[in-house]
Amino acid sequence: MTVAGFDIGGTKIAGVALAAPAAPGGRTEADVLVRTHRHHSIHGPESLVDAVAANVRELDEQLAAAGHPPIASVGLALAAWMTRDRETVIWAAHLGVRDAPVKAMLEQRLGLPIVLDNDADGYLMGEDAMGAAADASSSILIALGTGVGGAYVADGRPLIGANGLGAELGHVTIDESGPRCSCDAYGCLEAFAGGNALRREAAGVPAAVALAPDGVPTAEHLAGAARAGDAAAIAVMEGAGRAVAAGLRRLLPAFDPEVVVLGGTVMLSCADLLLPVIEASLAEHAPLQGVPQPRRLALAQLGGHAAAIGAAVLAAP
Repeated sequence: MTVAGFDIGGTKIAGVALAAPAAPGGRTEADVLVRTHRHHSIHGPESLVDAVAANVRELDEQLAAAGHPPIASVGLALAAWMTRDRETVIWAAHLGVRDAPVKAMLEQRLGLPIVLDNDADGYLMGEDAMGAAADASSSILIALGTGVGGAYVADGRPLIGANGLGAELGHVTIDESGPRCSCDAYGCLEAFAGGNALRREAAGVPAAVALAPDGVPTAEHLAGAARAGDAAAIAVMEGAGRAVAAGLRRLLPAFDPEVVVLGGTVMLSCADLLLPVIEASLAEHAPLQGVPQPRRLALAQLGGHAAAIGAAVLAAP
């Protein structure tokens, strides 16, 4: 059978069609039959349903042309808060969707089983199925993007939590006197190491400002200044790396994962600057001395379709 998975972000939809595993040993990227990537202008639940339906039709057309079976179920990874039963989207700010029964709406429209989850769970499920955590029984994800996403997967299933908000690891407090976070708390990991936090800090680094054509530097400009040897930029990037390590020192004893997957656009584009600091800081202040936590740190491997792959895996019977 064929399952579809979609990662729906603020402006794009990444889609995959996934075949049943060729062998009982697990999934590989060879199981991905089709990949798509489209921009969208979703605003509101009806618009979301229309966009998903159009993307399902596109995948089905490509599958038919290649002689593959049609889609039998659909998984969605959304940048959204949703109920624990994963049937209602409570709030998806970038999509303009609030308190909408998205699962039922899509099932009625498509006539197919639908599975919803958030984008971080989808991301780690993809890496768990055929990426950086494929050989691990448990893993956590720290994804540095605009904010900091997180997820925990054990034995092939994500942690949902009592209110559907399990493993929001970017909102672990690492310094109560730290900057205010997007969640209105103070000192979250996201407030130190997310893309918005680095953008805030970059504004005070002249070398980063000079690299930005419009004078408004981003994490990319900050990283460029650091690579060029600017001391202030290096200090900011090192601070972000230490913040990630501080978060992990709190998370590793709680979750005891085999693998920590480090992903997200900021992490992957700045890994040369961040990963050595994270590794050195953890080595210097290891939690549970003498216990191998985790067995390893690993950069995410599946690129921009990781969450779509994970959504498809969740939708598979």
